[in-house]
Amino acid sequence: MERAAREKRPATGGLPRRAAIVTLGLAGLVFGGLPYWAARKVLYPPVPEPLPHGLDEALTIEPDISAEPVKFVGRDGNPISGWFVPGAPGVEQSPCILLVYGYGGYKEQMVGYASLLRDAGFASLMFDMQGSGLLSGRPVTLGYRERWDLMDAAAYARSRPDVDPTRIGALGVSMGAATALLAAELDPGMRAIVADSSYASLPDMVTPGLRAFVGRAAIWFAPLIVWFGETMVGFRSRDIAPERSAARMGHRHLLVIHGDQDDLTHPDSAMRIFEAASGPKELWVVPECGHSAGPAVSPEEYKQRVNDFFRRALDWPAGALASQVA
Repeated sequence: MERAAREKRPATGGLPRRAAIVTLGLAGLVFGGLPYWAARKVLYPPVPEPLPHGLDEALTIEPDISAEPVKFVGRDGNPISGWFVPGAPGVEQSPCILLVYGYGGYKEQMVGYASLLRDAGFASLMFDMQGSGLLSGRPVTLGYRERWDLMDAAAYARSRPDVDPTRIGALGVSMGAATALLAAELDPGMRAIVADSSYASLPDMVTPGLRAFVGRAAIWFAPLIVWFGETMVGFRSRDIAPERSAARMGHRHLLVIHGDQDDLTHPDSAMRIFEAASGPKELWVVPECGHSAGPAVSPEEYKQRVNDFFRRALDWPAGALASQVA
């Protein structure tokens, strides 16, 4: 009779176990799968592939000026593509400014900067970095590996007969500004840097960056997302500290530009980078300006400040340029 009673009793013992398994599975998805997905989303942002119509064939800087498509080999042996914009006509060797785009961008986005520099007679070079162009498929490392792409671009620029190898500068925007500072620390041949909307250190960017590029809910998992990201790329976020690089630039020139209403990279980053720099330095906080929006908010002042800075920093005054052209 007891046996019969046992046979009629509902088999509920497996329910707690199944519930526990389901709970553990959901926890694994939330605390493992979602942060892993978010980390990959940060490291592999979408970029236009293919490029907007015609940009892979020609790039017009001004109605009568086109960029020269170039390729050079990076330190890892892989090719890097770029666009070279010549300096003023009649100048045997021009100063060259390396143009460094921001997170999720591509080199052709820097054409406006090439145009404003060309107005002052500067040559410029736009080039691929991790995650776009010939380097697509690689993770974006927020400046860590991109600095090597920039240093390879600097080496290529110095090798050109129409570039003065002693007059190399860089202008970077957002992540590109951080990249320029990191590269300048290692490459003393970069004599002048314009850092527009750079972060002072990468950990400062975790919360606003995740909110902007992944979604507001991602900030709840920020530590796990950072851990997954660091594991994927093999370095620590604290290793990316542009303010530290600015302090190690020595006597080279630095212009820091930042919008006073930047809600992605706080204007405090500009102050920290500026204060850390030990050489000749200038700071321009653009009024009523958001993230990297200086050229749109104050186009003429932006052009004048940038060109005047590079003329002074590279010892290339307008008078000297005019005499060479003549």
